[in-house]
Amino acid sequence: MNILMISDTYLPQVNGVATSIYLSKKYLEMRGHKVYIVAPVRPDDDENTLVVPGVPFPMEKQHKVVFANALKILEFAQKNGIEIVHSHDPMALGIRALKLQKDMKIPHVHTYHTLMAEYRHYVPPPFTPDRKTVEEFSKWFCNKVNVVISPTEEIKKELTRYGVERPIEVIPTGIDTLEFSTPAQKDIRRMYDIPANATLLMYAGRLAKEKNLNFLSRVVARYLKSNKAAWFLIVGDGPERKDIEKYFEDEGLSKRVTFTGYVPHDEMKDYYKASDLFVFASLTETQGLVVLEALASGTPVVAIAYKGVANVLKNGEGALTVDVDEEHFYESIQRALEKRDELSRKGVKYVEENWSMNAMVERLDEVYTKAIAEGFIDFYMPSVINTSLQLKLVTLFRKFI
Repeated sequence: MNILMISDTYLPQVNGVATSIYLSKKYLEMRGHKVYIVAPVRPDDDENTLVVPGVPFPMEKQHKVVFANALKILEFAQKNGIEIVHSHDPMALGIRALKLQKDMKIPHVHTYHTLMAEYRHYVPPPFTPDRKTVEEFSKWFCNKVNVVISPTEEIKKELTRYGVERPIEVIPTGIDTLEFSTPAQKDIRRMYDIPANATLLMYAGRLAKEKNLNFLSRVVARYLKSNKAAWFLIVGDGPERKDIEKYFEDEGLSKRVTFTGYVPHDEMKDYYKASDLFVFASLTETQGLVVLEALASGTPVVAIAYKGVANVLKNGEGALTVDVDEEHFYESIQRALEKRDELSRKGVKYVEENWSMNAMVERLDEVYTKAIAEGFIDFYMPSVINTSLQLKLVTLFRKFI
């Protein structure tokens, strides 16, 4: 099967969607399929990716707003005999995927990775859409494809509430358990001058508003003040970094808080393994891949059980799940560290038994097979993304670059 995945993010960018695409491609090709990518970036050694142009996103320049040429995508797909398109973004490239679906008369699968309504604040006024508009757009898009893939049951319920009528299959992104079970290659504590005997808490992800980092910073600051041998490792970058740095500086804790910036995904296991506990407070995750990666690495987790995270973690199986309550989170950090060895063993076993990438890709393969059997779904395609609108958007974003 020749599969085309279309996304506004891919490696070497560091985020859950890029990781999901990379792992799906890797494991699908292990099953004998050929996978091609359309994205604004690509790894140096990936010749099967068509790189499309884009401009850096104003508030987070690692990401790009893509303005792709539909004809080039069509030519790339035709050249490689694409039989099915799998979109991972309903916006600009998602529209291109719909056009490709119509032009080539091929089936289309879409993974709804992101609760888009929770990310509206990234669109600057006066262009910020209201929640209802975002939900209506999501419904409109998802009802044009053969199958929608949701990472969790919680997100499936959200899409159903929006009015999505097409089949929704729940297929989480699996974990490459072999990768995270291998020994660390780098001494992370030595790299960042963190004492070998320090109690090391870790967060990984974008440093952005939707990750609830103000909450997390307050809880971790309290723990650092109560334990002078504790450190906090923050892996990632984003628009909130300066504010977080200032917060810990104002609290007199900056010497025990380390910011790494972006880290390549293939190095992440070394950071998890160097840490005693992974802490996560996001309220917007469709799945929360990092919490499973931490468990697979043998690092226990304390996380708020909300939306996608509530669906993937099982309290006591390597993780302690908490409410949106700072006192509860703080107490859970203490309890998790006291039970660290037990939680570590249980977490590794839990991921191996429930979240292996092999099992997830087998289900994805089945979805593709069913979509191809159903065939092309025709629909009316209004010219909602036209050249003049794209030029206006480019002009807007360049004001912030």
